[in-house]
Amino acid sequence: MTRLPVVPHLTHEEIDLRYRSCPDGAEKSRWHVLWLVTRPDQSLSATAAAQLVGFTPAWGRAILKRYNARGPEALIDRRRNNGAAFKLTPPQQAELFATLQKPPPDHGLWSGPKVSAFVKDRFGIAIVKQTGWQWLKELGFRLVVPRPRHPKAATRSQQRAWL
Repeated sequence: MTRLPVVPHLTHEEIDLRYRSCPDGAEKSRWHVLWLVTRPDQSLSATAAAQLVGFTPAWGRAILKRYNARGPEALIDRRRNNGAAFKLTPPQQAELFATLQKPPPDHGLWSGPKVSAFVKDRFGIAIVKQTGWQWLKELGFRLVVPRPRHPKAATRSQQRAWL
């Protein structure tokens, strides 16, 4: 089989930088294949590079063909959200964010199930509790709960006396 040529959209150093700085695992593996194929000291075929990374030979050739045809953008993971639009409109998102700034109706802490119930009651959109938790994280909220205190822990006065 003839070795596939590489269209020089990027230099090996640029490919190396993108490979090492890529936060997404699937995309990073594609950059790894390309990095192995474009190494100036010991370049590999797309088939051999794919096998080193753990891909099938056919997938390694497909990665290189996509890169040759469309450049660096071809290696980006296009499966993000699988094309699904966000369930809430921007005004609804703003209202949800404003509501999450206040304590929930039970005066506890916001959780995935509570966000899910609020969205269903307020907007009529059913989401699973995991999605509610994901939205909390995406909006920058995090669960802040004080550390549990051991029942036999020293009191403040005992701690001061110790020091």
